[in-house]
Amino acid sequence: MNEPDRRLLILEAAGRLFRHYGPFKTTVADIAREARVGVGTVYLEFRTKDSILGALSSRRHDDVLHAIERAWGDGQPAAERLAAALTARVDAFFANAEGPHGADLFGCACPGVEDAHRSFAQRERDLFTGFLRAAAERGELRAPEPARDAHTLLLAYRAFAPPSIFQSPRAQVAEELERLHRLVLDGLRT
Repeated sequence: MNEPDRRLLILEAAGRLFRHYGPFKTTVADIAREARVGVGTVYLEFRTKDSILGALSSRRHDDVLHAIERAWGDGQPAAERLAAALTARVDAFFANAEGPHGADLFGCACPGVEDAHRSFAQRERDLFTGFLRAAAERGELRAPEPARDAHTLLLAYRAFAPPSIFQSPRAQVAEELERLHRLVLDGLRT
């Protein structure tokens, strides 16, 4: 088995165990057993359990960013595309937090997850900055300072990100999200 395949096998095994038992009750030996490899093989791919957590968290965060980008699409006004992207963001957080401990990989429980989240937050700000800049240049949205406006927009939507997003029933989250879309997007329309 080549290295990328072995690494993926280990990550998938760890993901299954972390979702079910949580990262703190799962050992490297458990991961090795689930992946059907030796403990030494796990350590050849990942220096620590924390680095496994960080890699899994990065993958989950990447899924959220990809969902945002897919939702932007073309053909609709910028405000509707922005609302679609922010809704896709919430949907992706929920989809990637399956199982009793699925949300743990979005929380800041360890340095690896914290690093993954910091990287995600910067990349997310960059994505929204680019979107707002382009929409403002086309005269579709009012965003005179795209970087600051993206930062403020994401602050407003922080309640719709982990961990707080998982503290309310999903139907209630959807209702409140639509309400926030109306409040925020009406302020951005030109």
